Amino acid sequence: MSRLRPTPRDFAPFKLVAYHEFTMTSPVLSAATRSRGMRDLLPDEMRAFRRVEDAFRSAATRWGYDEIRTPTIETYNLFTRAGTLTPEMLSHVYTFLDWDGWSGERVVLRPDSTIPVVRAAAQAGLTHPARLFYVQNVFRFHENEDDREEWQCGIEYLEAPPVLGELEVASIACETLLALGFEPSVRLSHVGVMRAVLEAANGAVPHGAYERIAAEGPAAMRHYLADAPSAAAFVEVALRPAGGPALLDNLAALATSAAPAAIPALTELRGIAAALTDSGREVTVDLSFTRGFEYYTGVVFDFMARGESWGGGGRYAAAGVDSACGLGIEAERLAKALAPGSRRNQVVAVVPDSDDDLGRALQVTRALHRSGIAASLAATADAAVTVVVSGEQLRAQTSAGTTGMMTRLDDLVEMLVLAK
Repeated sequence: MSRLRPTPRDFAPFKLVAYHEFTMTSPVLSAATRSRGMRDLLPDEMRAFRRVEDAFRSAATRWGYDEIRTPTIETYNLFTRAGTLTPEMLSHVYTFLDWDGWSGERVVLRPDSTIPVVRAAAQAGLTHPARLFYVQNVFRFHENEDDREEWQCGIEYLEAPPVLGELEVASIACETLLALGFEPSVRLSHVGVMRAVLEAANGAVPHGAYERIAAEGPAAMRHYLADAPSAAAFVEVALRPAGGPALLDNLAALATSAAPAAIPALTELRGIAAALTDSGREVTVDLSFTRGFEYYTGVVFDFMARGESWGGGGRYAAAGVDSACGLGIEAERLAKALAPGSRRNQVVAVVPDSDDDLGRALQVTRALHRSGIAASLAATADAAVTVVVSGEQLRAQTSAGTTGMMTRLDDLVEMLVLAK
């Protein structure tokens, strides 16, 4: 039996209504606003955003990473596989049917970049280890919040060797922040430590423990260790205000009886902390902070500056990748912090004195562009820096009061470069 399908005629009335409701004179359009949770990046914000993007891209390419970009729309089942998004996270994705007659595949607006990058690398058969970076947005629905689109600068080092991968990724984040005028510090933890303690105290990780600890923090850890005094004592030391490598030495000694399985994680964390410190980075060990236990498998980090976290990441496992290391930097937040100091570059106004001077004026703008000077055509000579083109004569004036009359383009360029 053939399936009935709609024809263009079926939708004609709706198209007619849409046309009448949304004409250019309609008050709906004249008062149009963007979709809730999405943001426009206006020129001042874009200049700051490009600074963040350029700093990150330069740092990543210096370390040998290649850029990748994945589709905005991905299949829903990509994020429902084991080891990807939790049911809680899936409840916040934008999902809909990719229309195909009466049926279609369920798709989502990209809620995460790591999983699509892993998918793209596997689908393309990229050789591992693979060093990849990206700058792209993700979409997550939050019922009571307006931020539903986030821009990220991200690294995915697939099949990264232990320790070396963490050191590379942390270095890229620090170099990015330094290039933007931030003094970064690295806050380190290791999900394997608390996982080992929970297993030692309960025989296995209690059902729902990871989600509760992620939501409630240290209080939840204490709840699960109430009947295990030695493990509880270990955790009380571990949850002290952030310390350095010496804290890890003390914990390794305590772990011998409280949670022996935590010793390899503490040793790995000790080595990474020491290497970063020896390289001149400011490092803090803080086992009270965690990232998703169900996602991360090893060392995790935050990148701090000016009392705030600007990104983080760590060692993780994903479908198709046994082990990887990655980070995400909050590009838009960084750009917002930089925006007040991101001024528009000065643009030279090239003014043709008459219609006969238009061709010569274009020659002038082209010569300035080749020399790295921004220039555009103007009708009047009222900009901070102007060049009036009158036949073969070029009359230049800068905001500093420098003036000059010349005929050669090279002389004009030289004058403006010196004034710049």
